[in-house]
Amino acid sequence: MKRVGIAGFFCVLLLVTLAVEGAKEADSSKKGLVLTRLDGKSVYVDSLLLDGPVVINFWATWCKPCRLEMPQLEKIYKDLEPKGVHFAAISIDSKRSEKRLVQYLQKYKMSLPIYWDPDGKLARPFKVAAIPTTVVIDQDGKIHHKTRGYRPGDEVLLKKKIEGLIKSSVKPDPAAGGE
Repeated sequence: MKRVGIAGFFCVLLLVTLAVEGAKEADSSKKGLVLTRLDGKSVYVDSLLLDGPVVINFWATWCKPCRLEMPQLEKIYKDLEPKGVHFAAISIDSKRSEKRLVQYLQKYKMSLPIYWDPDGKLARPFKVAAIPTTVVIDQDGKIHHKTRGYRPGDEVLLKKKIEGLIKSSVKPDPAAGGE
């Protein structure tokens, strides 16, 4: 009976160790990720995190909930980008759909930074199982908030989560008498 108890204990210990290591690996896998714009220029996610939180949205032109969400993300982007929040709307449209993607962006005059991931390489580290998926990353590179799908009104919670991160990342100004 004792052997079963000891063996069970070590099995649980092994599973906990693997889970912790897996969580560390998942966080570190986002380090060094490269976003590619439609014009082919690249941006490192790490460089975006220097100024503040980053909001990453995975979407596609063929996805109806995505098309409903994009104007709301555009509004949040215009409100919060001046406060140091970076946005990356990552289209997972296929290479065959490039023309449709460009037409969509022109038609709706999107100023939100748009990146392209036709092979789904960026979606994997974020475990994107459905679109739209929105991920909010804090300055330390940790996922602070993640949503799958879109329903009207979701943008209110998203904006509150981002604003909470902005407030928590503001450092006191020593010149203003803060510590």
